[in-house]
Amino acid sequence: MEGRGTIYQGLIFAAQEYLEDKGHLPQDPAELAALAQVDAGEIRGMFGSAEDLREGLVYHAVTLLNDALRQGVIDAGTDDPIAQMHSIAHSYLGWAEANPTLFRLLVNGLCGPINPDGTLHRFTRSMRDLYHRKLSEAQRLGILSADTDIELSTMMLHCLVKGGNMMFLTRNTDPWFDGDPRPTRELAEQIFAEFMANLVRANAPAADGSG
Repeated sequence: MEGRGTIYQGLIFAAQEYLEDKGHLPQDPAELAALAQVDAGEIRGMFGSAEDLREGLVYHAVTLLNDALRQGVIDAGTDDPIAQMHSIAHSYLGWAEANPTLFRLLVNGLCGPINPDGTLHRFTRSMRDLYHRKLSEAQRLGILSADTDIELSTMMLHCLVKGGNMMFLTRNTDPWFDGDPRPTRELAEQIFAEFMANLVRANAPAADGSG
């Protein structure tokens, strides 16, 4: 007999398949019964509501994305926080491109009211803390000047990422991008690189002219 964890995992994959096929999650989790080859009662025992099912799929998506981001830091192969941020952005955009259905689920959730006890709240707080920590490290290392407003810089980065998220979702219908041949991932990565270069340049420590 399958273990409860295996059944749960199968239901999550079935929910993802349902979302990819229909563009929305079922109103009743028991609709997954045939797709997952599981008794409807078993499903209701794990997901009592459509919101429970959505939270389970969001948790699955965030887990996969966090794994990709951690790998991005490892792949950076450096202690330079700015280089690490570039590698994290590369991993983030790569995951978004490879997982469009799950990415859309996360972005749509982040654009609405966020349950303070839910996975999305913990995820977006952890991302804010990550940005803040890396920018603070850059300041301590003298890459950014001592008077750089780290709080404001973090908020600016948040707005940039939110805009990049929406670009993935609305690129085909947004006239601002008409005529630009670059793939969305490539364009988003170039925008991020330009933003970071400008941020570092604008906040570079003043040169010591005492010599």
